[in-house]
Amino acid sequence: MNNYDAIVVGTGNSGLVSALSLINEGLKVLLLDEHNNIGGTSGYSKIGRFEFGNSIHNLYLGSESVSNYKLGKVLEQCGVYDEIKLSEVPNLFRVITHNHDFIMPFGIEEFTKKLNELVPNSMETVNIFFELALECREAMKYVKENYKNIDYNYLKENYINFLKVSCYSVSKVLDAISMPLEAQEIINSMWVFLGNSETQISFVTYATFLLDLVQYGYSVPTYNNYDISLTLLNSYLERGGELKLNSKVVRILTDDNKVNGVKLEDGTLYYSNNVIVNSSLNNVYGKLLDPSVVPREAFKNVNSRKLGGRTLTVNLGLNRSAEELGLNNYTYLLYQSLDSDVEYSRMKELLSGNQIAIVHNIANKDISPIGTCALSLTTIYFEDCFGEYVENERYFTDVKEISQRLIDVFEKNTKIKITDYIEEMEIVSPVNNAMVNDFPEGCMYGYLLDGNDDMLPRILNKDKEHYIEGLFVCGGFDGDAYNYNSSIISGIDCKDTIMDNIREEENGR
Repeated sequence: MNNYDAIVVGTGNSGLVSALSLINEGLKVLLLDEHNNIGGTSGYSKIGRFEFGNSIHNLYLGSESVSNYKLGKVLEQCGVYDEIKLSEVPNLFRVITHNHDFIMPFGIEEFTKKLNELVPNSMETVNIFFELALECREAMKYVKENYKNIDYNYLKENYINFLKVSCYSVSKVLDAISMPLEAQEIINSMWVFLGNSETQISFVTYATFLLDLVQYGYSVPTYNNYDISLTLLNSYLERGGELKLNSKVVRILTDDNKVNGVKLEDGTLYYSNNVIVNSSLNNVYGKLLDPSVVPREAFKNVNSRKLGGRTLTVNLGLNRSAEELGLNNYTYLLYQSLDSDVEYSRMKELLSGNQIAIVHNIANKDISPIGTCALSLTTIYFEDCFGEYVENERYFTDVKEISQRLIDVFEKNTKIKITDYIEEMEIVSPVNNAMVNDFPEGCMYGYLLDGNDDMLPRILNKDKEHYIEGLFVCGGFDGDAYNYNSSIISGIDCKDTIMDNIREEENGR
């Protein structure tokens, strides 16, 4: 019989973390994927002399303290942290707009000093920001660990400032502590990573996100993101886990509002009372379940959420080294201004030119052949700008135009010529992400953090969103909504819930 303690659908890193952590608990686990390879968005493509990763931006793996930094802690719990070779990124980011050009460093003290240089007399309010962020991070740790039984008197006694700011946007809190506007715009420069402007995203979400990065720094896999996938999979297989590729799940099986297995496209059935799907709620409730068994509340929840950013990435293999070209920073944030509300609106247009540029060789000189470098230019869209293109003959023409626009903006803002040195180019659009990875509208950034659907409300309501017993969803569309960080953490969260349920059943016998 094809019976398992747990079935994991999808081999993105979140699914791999779920599978490995369940195997480590001694469960019998089956891992399925519809493709002939693993990794989801962590895969890579080889073009000429270059290898381009399909996932974007940075993997927030704190190098200073594994025990304190939650993503590193997850990999440590899986038993693979020491097997993953990482390269440290030298600074936080460089921002270039029409009127600004500055580099922000890691370290709270260093970050604060630099911001005070850029905006004199801002140090006091920046210190207040980090004090609040530290309290919010500790409070959020308590909330996440105790969300089923929160002691609000304990929160009042220990985290009163957290309670005061928890319902306000980052801009409202920064206004309240009288931070100068220019300092606010600089401190909010990384808004694009969380997919909403400073007047919409919550202070708690943004402050804890930025605090983690500034305090711990981040590293990236020394070779490519796929290394993490392979490390997780190899450990899973060594511990007796089963993997079946080319196995597309077309139906999640249920009985009396409880999961009991999955059905593959070829008709094969596998049975389990626990199914974890590394995908979006849209796919789980809209495609994989029989509509007749989906509770009305689940449909309402999915339909009420807004999709986050859709990305178009231009991967470039340049036949000159980063040093020769003058590319000295790992992360470039290129905006037209530091007003995130204005830039958020602009990023609903195909040709905004706003982008996150990553010079991969700054962290790892060996990621491309000697004398070359790998550069990724990513623009983010906050509307479905590509919805009409699936069968549109202008798709390739327009994608090339968008890509050229990104290159032109990069050259203009950095004053570094790259066009003459492009040896290889790969374009990955929202259409690719929708077709290959089945992301709704090509969205890689999960659900938009906005108002009552922000990180804190999602954590507090997590149990209420388990509409079908034994069914779990992990990946970038989960509650924390921290992009890659959130995705990989959600994998172990699913394991924790399953193990809690198993222990409750054993204690009840």
